[in-house]
Amino acid sequence: MWLVDSAENAKGSNGFHAALSGCVVIFAQALLLAGFVCSIFAGAALYAAEPSTAGPTPTGEERTLWTCSMHPQVIREEPGSCPICGMQLTPLSPRKAAAAEATQAPGRKVKYWWDPMMSPPYISDRPGKSPMGMDLVPVYEDEVVAGQVIVIDPRLEQNMGVRLAEVRRGPLRASVRAYAEVREPEATLRELSLRVGGWIVRLHANYSGMHLAKGAPVLDLYSPELQTAIGEWIAVHQTGAANEGLRAATRRKLAQLGLDEAQIDSFSRLREPPSTVTFPAPYTAHVVEKLVNEGVRVEPGQAILRLNDRSRMWLDAQVYEQDLPFVRIGQEIEARVVGLPGRVFRGRVAFVHPHVETPARTVVVRSELPNDEGLLRLGMAATVVISGEIAADAILVPREAVIETGERKLAFVATDPGHFEPRVVETGPAGADGVVSVVSGLAPGEKVVVSGQFLLDAESRLREAVRKFVGRGAEGAGHGSHSH
Repeated sequence: MWLVDSAENAKGSNGFHAALSGCVVIFAQALLLAGFVCSIFAGAALYAAEPSTAGPTPTGEERTLWTCSMHPQVIREEPGSCPICGMQLTPLSPRKAAAAEATQAPGRKVKYWWDPMMSPPYISDRPGKSPMGMDLVPVYEDEVVAGQVIVIDPRLEQNMGVRLAEVRRGPLRASVRAYAEVREPEATLRELSLRVGGWIVRLHANYSGMHLAKGAPVLDLYSPELQTAIGEWIAVHQTGAANEGLRAATRRKLAQLGLDEAQIDSFSRLREPPSTVTFPAPYTAHVVEKLVNEGVRVEPGQAILRLNDRSRMWLDAQVYEQDLPFVRIGQEIEARVVGLPGRVFRGRVAFVHPHVETPARTVVVRSELPNDEGLLRLGMAATVVISGEIAADAILVPREAVIETGERKLAFVATDPGHFEPRVVETGPAGADGVVSVVSGLAPGEKVVVSGQFLLDAESRLREAVRKFVGRGAEGAGHGSHSH
């Protein structure tokens, strides 16, 4: 029994020693790993916190400073890694190094310290590390002044694709494209009526849309009153009366009843008046509407046909009300009719309607087009381009330089190399060549950002939010100190 217990005790003792050895090994490995991590962070902290003690070289040459292309606020006097992202530092040119030394001048006052890698950003009133273990970066008071000038490293500026354009002064030309329809001109719309009563025996112009040439027969009328007048005219010529006054009075009566000079002369050679009289078209026209039928009696002044001259047609374009500043009477227009491909019709704006059509928010802009060939027809669809100079002298910037936030419009002005100032601007009408006019906020000769400005806008908003956050924190701290 004793021998058995001793063996079991020996086996248990060996197992205990093996487990203890395993724990020691694991604990040693953990200590080594922790020491390695601590050495990295401690080295980075010591490297970041190392003060700048280097001065000019004995030979008078400018010293080289090193920075991070992704975090230009990191400036070091020796090569190494960025304490924020770990990227290798790159050398600054002598001119940029001088600017960097100026930013580290003792006269600059630190506003706050923050970690730009965290979202939301971690902010502190003293240097140190963020909860992520990153070194806090200083933000100076002159970087958060009113106007929020943004400083971007040239390398980062190139990575962001920042492009500039100059604010210029020049004429503002605009083009408006709109849908249009061909209409008949109301100014040439007429109604054909008779000056004498009678019955329509035959109606030659007997359907709407018919084309009537000047002198073409319109209708044959039986009129007792007209027959009596014609008989008197014939009798005057048959008797050979020398009374010129009677001859003139009889001729004038036929003219007042609606007969033309050629008809009156032809009736003078007859022996008796005709049973019906044919009335010709007084001008070339198009039958818009037929108002009577054959066999009916018509009274003096009663409309028989509605006619219109289509030698010129109206083109009514539906222009949105926001485009009205670009439209003036007399502007040139180009129209392309869907039903006449390849043909371009040109005219000028003749009328701008004073009312806005409520459902579509459009205004009728009318122009006149020649239609000698008769190709333009009522109701044809067309596309109209109205172009012209709306301002002889305006301040112009590329349209992409203006950012609309909903409440205001911003443009980023390059004040110095790598320095961008967000500017509130007020814009006017936009031009046809990708420009927009500026009423206030910019001056000719200034440089504005036309590419990459949205990244600058995000940076500007972030700095503004940080400034307000710090302001509220300082105010709260002030109230807290007064409470004690």
